[in-house]
Amino acid sequence: MENLLTVKEAAGFLNVSEMSIRRWTNSGKLKCYRVGGKKERRFTRQGLENFLQLNERSVPLGIGTASVKDSSHIAHFYKNSEESVTEGINFLARGLSRGESILLISPDDKSSRVLDGLNDLGFPVEKFRDDGLIVTSDGHYNLSEQLEFMTDIMANCRNEKGFRLLGDMIWAVEKGWSLDEINRLETETNEVLISNNQLFLCQYDLAHFGADGAMMAFDTHCLTVYRGEVKQSPYFKD
Repeated sequence: MENLLTVKEAAGFLNVSEMSIRRWTNSGKLKCYRVGGKKERRFTRQGLENFLQLNERSVPLGIGTASVKDSSHIAHFYKNSEESVTEGINFLARGLSRGESILLISPDDKSSRVLDGLNDLGFPVEKFRDDGLIVTSDGHYNLSEQLEFMTDIMANCRNEKGFRLLGDMIWAVEKGWSLDEINRLETETNEVLISNNQLFLCQYDLAHFGADGAMMAFDTHCLTVYRGEVKQSPYFKD
């Protein structure tokens, strides 16, 4: 048998954190061997290469002509409400056209504008809501409730076509969340929630969040969208 790689070596091979390696093996997403009395994880190069091939699937984002890696967590920075609604509609419409399930977390007035836009594009929004294909929420007041809600929704929306979450983070401001609490939610999303066949788009109003909020979003999202351009975040570390 070829030489086996340690967790640290596998993380270097895939250019991710050791935490991600452990999370993927715990979930069964990444195959590993257990060796020695401590049952330490070990990996083959071929297994890691196969993992890369399986997880490099790209999907259309719905913003411009961009396609992004499956399981991407994306921050969208905007300066006016109209832009956030338009791009939110485009993002969700692309998912619905692919048969994906949708979770929309936003203040009620903005959710109504997004849903009306989807209706105008010909999507039977009320039927989709009745069928559970579209779920909406204005968010919860604390982190544990929000994480439990999102976990439950994702567990009940097992859709082989995919899952998209659109969250305008103004909802968290309206619920009284601190920037640190929002940071913890975004971090938990990376470590626990997001998985294959899923896209998360988190919208940040620059007028409300400012420089500190923007830097937090850069740190916790692998991709960013600004003025319609999709780019890798230079500060994100998986």
